[in-house]
Amino acid sequence: MNKNQTKTEAIEAKKAKMKQLAEQFAKMTESERVELSNQLGSLRTIEGRPLSFKNSALLYFQRKGVSIVGGFQQWKKAGRIVKKGEKALGIFCPASTKAKEGETTDSPTFFFTGNVFDISQTEPLTPSETLTRSLVGNM
Repeated sequence: MNKNQTKTEAIEAKKAKMKQLAEQFAKMTESERVELSNQLGSLRTIEGRPLSFKNSALLYFQRKGVSIVGGFQQWKKAGRIVKKGEKALGIFCPASTKAKEGETTDSPTFFFTGNVFDISQTEPLTPSETLTRSLVGNM
């Protein structure tokens, strides 16, 4: 979000970007998808979970050479910090509404956009930062 952009405008811009990427994916032929799948291999999160092909393709369209991705807090837990000025990559995250206690629900799955960063967008915490984090975490 730049200084002249309101929060609502930033959200709309993000939605438009994700829609454009999804449309780019939808326009691919089956042979292009197979070729892209072979190029990507299997992308994983920092926690070791594999990403869907569609999310892998979205990441590839946004940044070539993506390998391991994670959210800001996930990288912090792993002892790395996102470099200043790096732009987040968007993926689609599945979710559903929770059932209230004692109820069962067959609520449909919906998707929201999540922000992740590639490992190349991060750097290790310095030893002093690691020590500070461990001290603060114990309080």
